[in-house]
Amino acid sequence: MIDFLIVGHGLAGSVLAHLLLHSGKRVVVLEATLPHSASKVAAGLVNPLIGPKFNVPLHMEECLMANERFFRPFEEELGRSLQPELSLHRILTSSEQRELWLKKSKTPDLLPYGPKTRPPGDYKSLGLDAPFGGGIHLARQLDVSGFLRHSEEKLRQNDCWLDGAFAEEEWPHAEKIVFCEGFRVTSNPWFGDLPFAPAQGEILCLHTALPIAASNGKWIIPDDPKGSLAGSTWKHESLESGPTNEGKDEILQGLNFVPSGLLEVADHLSGVRSGTRDRNPIIGRHWENHRMHLFNGFGSRGATTLAFYARRMRDFLLNNRPLPLEAVLGRFARP
Repeated sequence: MIDFLIVGHGLAGSVLAHLLLHSGKRVVVLEATLPHSASKVAAGLVNPLIGPKFNVPLHMEECLMANERFFRPFEEELGRSLQPELSLHRILTSSEQRELWLKKSKTPDLLPYGPKTRPPGDYKSLGLDAPFGGGIHLARQLDVSGFLRHSEEKLRQNDCWLDGAFAEEEWPHAEKIVFCEGFRVTSNPWFGDLPFAPAQGEILCLHTALPIAASNGKWIIPDDPKGSLAGSTWKHESLESGPTNEGKDEILQGLNFVPSGLLEVADHLSGVRSGTRDRNPIIGRHWENHRMHLFNGFGSRGATTLAFYARRMRDFLLNNRPLPLEAVLGRFARP
């Protein structure tokens, strides 16, 4: 008998699996290694301010603390950081946005992230076009692919890994099953009718390493020693089309503050995010079949929020503690 079968070894499945293992439970992760995984191409940007209005997301400080607590033991094993800190430059796009940044950067919500303001001349000296200047704040970049490789190695070494697709009849000895299968949840017979909104995202690998990490809606991040990563797109149709010329053009055109000579593309990748219509994850237990559970729908903010929600999912699975209201599956209660 095993306590938990985790279906899917993306970032969601791997983080939850290790938390359950650390709690002394018998866990098996089942991975089908299907194409278009979002985790395998994720840039891992952990951004505490989102959107053109520089809003701080729900639970942000708790998410950062959960990331620090979860990844630290893996960093000690690897002898390197999995989530190095970086200064993210928000390239301001108008005088109104600059005034908003100046106002919000003085508020208590933003002060933990070290907000600073830079004039246009600072960017001109870097060869970048930022006529309204920029705002700088602290962020992190999670090494998603590095963590997943290490996670798989540990799970295999501890006899907690199986390759293959899920078939219910093959798992009568699993007490609880948790689906962490990414965007393919839309075909899940227990949870596929929930309001998921998967979205394809494309990113570019560039030859040149930009000296700063910057964003103006699109983002570009140094990816030493390879160059830079740039992204991304958000498309709800033709999810499995792979990289497209339209997606590449959208990213390059969005990075209009970077000289075109620094945007030579070395590689072009895509994956499908498991988003939801209300932009919150969906986690919890099936209404009728209490053996089946869901931990999914983290969208583009998985690198930021997963450790936070995984701890709460673990506490729910082990001790039946309540889940966060914005994420609990029960918010879509059936009649």
